[in-house]
Amino acid sequence: MKVLYFIAKGKSDTCSIYVRFWDSNRIDQKSKTGLSVKFGDWSQAKEKIKNTVTSSQKDFVNGKLRNLETHLLDQYNIDYNSQQHIGANWLKNNIKIFFGRADTNELHKIYFVDWVQRFIDECPKNIYKGKPIAKRTIQHYVTTKNKLDSYEKYFSRKIRFQDIDLGFYRDFLFYCGKIERINNNTIGGYITNIKKWCKIIDLEGLPINPLYRHSEFTTISNKTKDVYLSEHEINTVFNHDFSYSERLDNVKDNFIIGLRTGLRISDFLRLKKMNLIGDNIEIETTKTSHPVIIPMHYQVKEILLKRNGSLPHQISDAKFNEYVKELCKAVGFIEIIQGAKMVNKKDDEDFFPDRSIISKNKSRKEFGTYPKHELITSHTCRRSFASNLYGNLDNMTIMAITGHKTESQFLKYIKITSREHAEKLRSYWATQIK
Repeated sequence: MKVLYFIAKGKSDTCSIYVRFWDSNRIDQKSKTGLSVKFGDWSQAKEKIKNTVTSSQKDFVNGKLRNLETHLLDQYNIDYNSQQHIGANWLKNNIKIFFGRADTNELHKIYFVDWVQRFIDECPKNIYKGKPIAKRTIQHYVTTKNKLDSYEKYFSRKIRFQDIDLGFYRDFLFYCGKIERINNNTIGGYITNIKKWCKIIDLEGLPINPLYRHSEFTTISNKTKDVYLSEHEINTVFNHDFSYSERLDNVKDNFIIGLRTGLRISDFLRLKKMNLIGDNIEIETTKTSHPVIIPMHYQVKEILLKRNGSLPHQISDAKFNEYVKELCKAVGFIEIIQGAKMVNKKDDEDFFPDRSIISKNKSRKEFGTYPKHELITSHTCRRSFASNLYGNLDNMTIMAITGHKTESQFLKYIKITSREHAEKLRSYWATQIK
């Protein structure tokens, strides 16, 4: 394998530097490097700018030529010996990769966010683990990409693949946490996507910075303070008479179905009669396409009996989360507890350091003490289901219904407090007294 640099004399005193790359009869290509030099400054014998030249670009150009030679030799050795196709544009393409250049239609080969946009555009027709990528997953990708757009706008930079280093990681955490005031769990979701994309870029052979694999470049999170309802509280909701309000009675029935199935809101608010098979509810979940069979709780059966076999009316996710707080206040869940809820900060002039780059969504999660009913959301259903069954059924059985893939993931969902664990131990020991 040989690399030769040369120039071609033209009408101008400034000449383009060319490179010729050849290896026996397998390849013989030449291309412009994109670098230029004055004709009199070039040493044909040494294939570089003369050492006598005082121009400030001498060290820059000669350094680039040395590094380009190393890059071409290494890349050819890899491609040729790993059965990669060495096409007619191999040299030209590798020069582009080395210098970080791209045509307008190839920006995704150089810039991280352009690659992400292309990845998102292709998601609807791609398959992941044998199944189409869920719309909700694609939406999460879009949200992460939008945050990267805002990051670039704030720092006035366009992220290249080689920029994804620890400096980028720290700056991105700073931007999301201090400028956009986003909580760590949400930021952690963005980092998970970024690391996933870096891995795919790496597999595609594009020049991603390997520091994305560094131990410091990791997902961050906060301990959550999500609430759940005990069995007694769920029964209190079920037995409360809302006959005076058709709207609240409908929400109550949807709420009970969510609490007694452990389904996400995207599933329990969209149940149909076809999902009611015998004494079971059978459904393939929207988010994970996970098929589950859930025995009907007696309270669900009573709801169906009350409604002559029909399910309660479907409402939007937003309306459900609004009405369920009203319902729980009416039931009497007004004790003050610690937790977190979404608060719209659009009228708080001092909350965001730079409001000009914040998107239209200015709701942020705030931790504090609130009346319990204000902290109830659709997520309460799933957490209550898992927490109440924990310790009464083996974890694998509960996970088969909730769809959690790992036990560690499942245990993060359990919201039983240390005091409740202590009471369970006390009750167990009481049974041992003879």
